[in-house]
Parts: sequence; structure tokens; C-alpha cells
Amino acid sequence: MIVNYQPVIELASGKVAKVEVLSRPDSPGQRISDMVKTAEQSGAIKRMADEVLEVALSEWRKADRSRIALSINLSLRNLDEKDLTKRVAKALKKHHFDASNLWFEIDEKAQQLTNGTWLARMQELAALGIRFSVDSFGAELSQATLYDLNRLPIAELKLDGPIVADSDSNMEHRGQITSAVQMARQLHLATAAKGIERTEIASLVTRLGCTYGQGYFFARPLPIATVIAAIDAFKSPLESTSA
Repeated sequence: MIVNYQPVIELASGKVAKVEVLSRPDSPGQRISDMVKTAEQSGAIKRMADEVLEVALSEWRKADRSRIALSINLSLRNLDEKDLTKRVAKALKKHHFDASNLWFEIDEKAQQLTNGTWLARMQELAALGIRFSVDSFGAELSQATLYDLNRLPIAELKLDGPIVADSDSNMEHRGQITSAVQMARQLHLATAAKGIERTEIASLVTRLGCTYGQGYFFARPLPIATVIAAIDAFKSPLESTSA
């Protein structure tokens, strides 16, 4: 497994606000979705989550960039693990990493997350100071309601990439972004648009009020050896188009 890092940009300021940790298969041709599915089915998802967290916290701490938050994807299977909060707390202590600079991204299953074990586990982690993002928001056919989202200890809605990708020409998708931003504002949440690959999309989601942007337009996922230099030298490409 390979761990890369992709900067997430604060659209208003053009600065790097946080970095998403992206695990990738080290086997040529294997898709990330297949790797995760196999890990979930085999029970290896626990070890995989621990490994990603350990590598990310260790590398980020050594790079001395812990002021920039890290965002790591969690499987819903991980939320079933009774000792998840204990393991995360141990890793944070080991690497002297501030819990408020760690985000966990969970795929949109909000109506399920508000029930039982998953909600309780999220509340435990949030009590440590960790923040949550609802990932791929808008991808589910039965989208979450204000009531569902208000019950979750979340700080951000992260808009689904395919919805963002063609929102300059697809009015339905543009409307979904507008609705998500309005919903987020009512709940005092941030919004992030991922999958941004063109100037037109970056400019559009900025005008629509998204807080953060992420995608190849800004930066590709990079290994630790090069992402730090890229962050230090980063200048938002939107700055050159705003004249």
C-alpha cells in the first residue's frame, strides 16, 4: 500500500488548509475500491486503517507541518470496532499530534450513521477533538436531511466528485451544489468540492460559496517526499484568472 497526500485549498484565501491522505494499491492495475472491498471482506480493514494512520501521523510529524490538518478516510466497518477510539488516541499521543488537526472522512450514509454503534463511535472520536467530514455528499439516491445531519458530530460536507466535475454545464448538478451549500450554512458546516480539474469549475464552486476545493486543478496526490515542497511553493491558479 502506498500513502500519498493531496492538498485541499481554502477557496477564499487560496491557501492550503489541509491535506487528504490517500492510500493506493502497490499492485499495478488494482483499483482503490477493490483494495478497500477486499480488506473489508477479509477483516483486514482494521489493520489497514491503523497502518494508514501510523504512516500519515509519523510522516507529517517528521515533516514538521502539523499545523496543516490531515484528513483520512475511514470505512464504515472501522466504526464497528469497539477499540477504534482507544487506538486512535494512542496513535495521537505517540506522535504528539493535536486531535483538532485530524479529520476523518466517512462516505455519505447519514441516515444510517444516526443510529446505534456508528453514531456512538463518531461521538467518542469527536470527544477527542477529531473532526468529521461526510464524504461523497450527494452521491446517494436518498440524500440526508437537515435532521439527519444535525444529529451527527460533523464539521463538513464534501461534495461528490462527479457532481462537481460538470457543474458548469449540468444545471441539475449545479443546483445540488447550491442546495448543499445552503444546507451546510444552516448547520454551520464547511463545504468542500472535490474532483476539480478545470478553471471553470474552480471559479464556479468558489462563486457558489464552497469553503474548500480539491482536485488536479490545484494539486495531484503526491508522496511525502514532494508534497511538502509543493505546499510551501503553492500559489492558487485561481489568482492568475481573477484579474
